[in-house]
Amino acid sequence: MNWVYLLSPALDRRFLAAADAATRAVIDEHGEYLDGLRERGTLVLAGRCWDGPYGIVILEAPDREAAEALMAGDPSVVAGIQRAELFEFDIPYPPVTAGGR
Repeated sequence: MNWVYLLSPALDRRFLAAADAATRAVIDEHGEYLDGLRERGTLVLAGRCWDGPYGIVILEAPDREAAEALMAGDPSVVAGIQRAELFEFDIPYPPVTAGGR
């Protein structure tokens, strides 16, 4: 099953410009966490709005409990820098892979 968690505020240009060293360290941990999810094959897609309200993380997890655990383990959520909301997510139009459609 696919799940999306929406993070707010987005780690956009304004947020990053105002971030202190401790916040930047958590942001780095957040990126490392997402890299780890990608290496495990759990992360489908992640990104942020540069001038909007959300960061978006799309995951594969067997059930809501597993997806909630992944979301709750995100360092930016743990530190309270971002709030997260989880939704079951359908991907009727998956990304096109490099060799075809």
